Amino acid sequence: MACGGCGARHNPPPPINSDPMTVLMGGYKSLNDRQIRARLEVYKKNYCRQCEKRYQCDFPMFLECKKAK
Repeated sequence: MACGGCGARHNPPPPINSDPMTVLMGGYKSLNDRQIRARLEVYKKNYCRQCEKRYQCDFPMFLECKKAK
């Protein structure tokens, strides 16, 4: 069924997965370095509040941390 006045169909967003890589990458296969760093900062702000290594964490360190858990 169409929504509103534009007549376009509304597709709800997919449910948020608890997988950290899916949340971080947002379903995109390729992102540039700047986009990954920005998404990682938002992820750390939302999910890594008690981590003592939060401010030194970069993408390779993030991957190692998530493999360990």
